[in-house]
Amino acid sequence: MASKHTSTKHPSHKIAFAAKFGLIATAFLLSAPGISQDTCVELIKGNIVIDVSSCVSFTPAAFDRSQPAFKFINNLDAAARQSLYKSYSGLIVKGTIVHSDAVRTGLSTTKGALRGQKESFFISAGLTTCEVIKTKRIFALLSEQCCNGNADVPCLLESGYVLTNLKMAGAAIMGSSSPSIAPSKTHSQLYIDADKKYSEQKYQDAINLYEKAEAEGDVDINSLFHIGFAYRSIENCAKAIPPLEKIWARKQANKIWTNDDLIARRGVFLLARCHAKSGHPAEAIYYLNSFLLDPKKYRNELQQSISHKDFGWIHSSKEYIEYKALAERRLK
Repeated sequence: MASKHTSTKHPSHKIAFAAKFGLIATAFLLSAPGISQDTCVELIKGNIVIDVSSCVSFTPAAFDRSQPAFKFINNLDAAARQSLYKSYSGLIVKGTIVHSDAVRTGLSTTKGALRGQKESFFISAGLTTCEVIKTKRIFALLSEQCCNGNADVPCLLESGYVLTNLKMAGAAIMGSSSPSIAPSKTHSQLYIDADKKYSEQKYQDAINLYEKAEAEGDVDINSLFHIGFAYRSIENCAKAIPPLEKIWARKQANKIWTNDDLIARRGVFLLARCHAKSGHPAEAIYYLNSFLLDPKKYRNELQQSISHKDFGWIHSSKEYIEYKALAERRLK
């Protein structure tokens, strides 16, 4: 059931108004909420992950107070007007919700509200900038504010959603492109000895040597994966997760050489496995969802994700059940 938003349509004079004040897209045109006596039977709230596609800064002075929807601002005293303008200073972003733990409060406790939808959101001034979040993936707490025509933020804008508790998660699309071939590098003797111990499956010895080499600055995607794999092999996923997260961070920052792409993919998949084995279904599914972005390219990872024994630890969780159903559909 959708929230009862009562925003009016965008007439042509508002298009001219938006152009006058430099708003980038008609998706961000101002619209006045209509007056309604409806009761808010549901408001969405919860943690979400968004791939941000566009972002604009909004200055409340752009409200055209000659228009009926905004004439009430003329009747405010100076202090009230300043308070209103301050509350509406911020960013209007648009993006796709790629993961959602949000619920429709009052009607249901089922998580996943708005998942897969493209929406507009408001972020108060001072929390971040468009330069920081545009085309990025972000974690945020979403709160729906509008359903019956009030003037609270962001109800005078097209969006009814406010984002807080922002955290960066990386680039919006996993591995859309990669740098070219990595330059050759001469490794330290510590690194070489670690590789030898790793190939002999002497995993604890390999870990000790790799970590000493890393402390001296000799680290790359291969050694990070080997450390993670070695820790997983000795049943210590808690220690495997940090080096694997470094691979994810490089992947998201598009700092993976083309010839390292396969090992990076294996690292991300192992990261999901370790979170699953550690009893963290939401985290495991977050990383597995990155493979859903390109089912053809990541077919092998998707197939393993619905059969690998490490995911048996979370097989009965709601997150994994939903993910598995979606992965099976994408594989078809």
